[in-house]
Amino acid sequence: MKFTSSFKTLAFASVMSLALPVTVIADDTPLAEEMDTISSSLKRLRRAETTQEKVELVQGAQKAALKSLEYLPVIFKDIKDEAEKAKSTADYKMLVGKSYVKLCELEMAFLAGDEAKSDEIMGHLKDLKKEGHEKYTE
Repeated sequence: MKFTSSFKTLAFASVMSLALPVTVIADDTPLAEEMDTISSSLKRLRRAETTQEKVELVQGAQKAALKSLEYLPVIFKDIKDEAEKAKSTADYKMLVGKSYVKLCELEMAFLAGDEAKSDEIMGHLKDLKKEGHEKYTE
């Protein structure tokens, strides 16, 4: 009986240790939720048919961008040097700020009916997302 119980305990521990990296890797932070809101809003623009729908989606992304400034990326916990952390925090806020400005420009482009300008701005937003993810995600 002891062997069976020990084996079950070992098997359970082994299975749980396999699940642990998934839990650590999964990013269920408030910041991740805000970034997901931005991303999903921008993706839904492809299906939006009216200017009003597009503007509402962009405004939702703008709100999420501002809310995301309340949080710092998870990897900041690994930065021990306070001066380096301050620089990284300022850079992170700058990237979010640039994204917010581009979202405002996108809203203006939709209101003006300027599809070429909106496409150009979407390209800039993709570049900012890529830069932010390269710097501040694991």
